[in-house]
Amino acid sequence: MRYLVLFEQGDMNYSAYVPDLPVCVSVGDTLEETRQEIAEAIKFHIECLQEDGEIIPKPTSKLPDQTSSNVTAEFVKVEINNTKPPKQTNFPFLTTIISRFKRRGIKK
Repeated sequence: MRYLVLFEQGDMNYSAYVPDLPVCVSVGDTLEETRQEIAEAIKFHIECLQEDGEIIPKPTSKLPDQTSSNVTAEFVKVEINNTKPPKQTNFPFLTTIISRFKRRGIKK
């Protein structure tokens, strides 16, 4: 999948965000580092959505006609494992909590 990413140059670093994945952001010292970090953040974000049985937002954003001088936009391609999400329990909040513990390596 290809998601649109907006990169913004700050005074001392770069930041990036994905309009189709509102909570998916990243920062880095250089533009290249920020590109790598946001690609990893997108992949991790989607893996978390899959583990939690959530719907993965389809990329819908298009390149803007123009941006300010300190903002650039480009598409970042990430490989997504299209495995079927786990079956939801009757207690979705519990499934979410358990999956987050598992990601952090905490055992029951």
